[in-house]
Amino acid sequence: MSNVKLNTLPVPTYSWLGVNDTQRELAEIDVQTVALTEPKTSIDISSDSAFEITADGGDSKSAVMFIGADQSAQIKTSVDVKQGSSVKLVQVFESKAQTVASVSAKLEDSAQFELVQLYLGTADTVSEIDTVLSGRKSEFTANIGYLLGGDDKLDINLNAKHLGRKTKSSITAKGVMDGASSKIFKGTIDFVNGSAGAVGAENEDVLLIGDKVINKTVPLILCAEEDVEGSHGASIGRVDEAHIFYMQSRGIPDEKIAQLMAQSKIAQIVGTIGDEQTQSRINSTLGRGNEDE
Repeated sequence: MSNVKLNTLPVPTYSWLGVNDTQRELAEIDVQTVALTEPKTSIDISSDSAFEITADGGDSKSAVMFIGADQSAQIKTSVDVKQGSSVKLVQVFESKAQTVASVSAKLEDSAQFELVQLYLGTADTVSEIDTVLSGRKSEFTANIGYLLGGDDKLDINLNAKHLGRKTKSSITAKGVMDGASSKIFKGTIDFVNGSAGAVGAENEDVLLIGDKVINKTVPLILCAEEDVEGSHGASIGRVDEAHIFYMQSRGIPDEKIAQLMAQSKIAQIVGTIGDEQTQSRINSTLGRGNEDE
């Protein structure tokens, strides 16, 4: 075991903010990388794992990963999207132990990579997403949702590096925090010299329910190219008391009110998955499996 520095912010800020990096005690993993070669793959992961997804020749591939570790685990996924190809990766985190996950992606000309991540209770999860848009007109879309409660800890560091001309990135995060949970979301859009015509946008929407939650949102745009368009925003707020009173007056218990608000907040993220079986499994976890009965 050794102390490892993770999720390093590309450009450090004031150290007292506690967002420049995070450190964890980790063992070096030695696992064989599994190539996901089928057009569609769905797997359950509970231990140290490494995966590789490659799409070429204009192919489209998709993979769904349900990550539910009861013991400390490290999950590594590399994505290589060749010219004119596309990959969609869905990761659902339900880990009860320390989990360190990484996604690294490379995009060639006109390649598309879509990432959907859902964190449905995470004891202690560190997640790093590093996407390099090297090809002309390559596109990266990330939709991230999280429901945190109790003493859950979540640290996400996302970097979208624009190298190619007319590249495009879109990053959306929505979440609910309750109890004494803590979360850091760092989203960086990096326009490198030569990425003329590139467009990048990121936005996070956070609902704070618990009085003891700790939320840190760090949107960052780096720009070394003039002819680019970048935007970022964040909406962080607490529950509308009038809204709560209305639902209480209709006989809805407080616990159910919090559950309904949480479900509503990430419903849009779940909807981007586009796979009925996967969405049904997630909705069951969220307590929505019998809503139409």
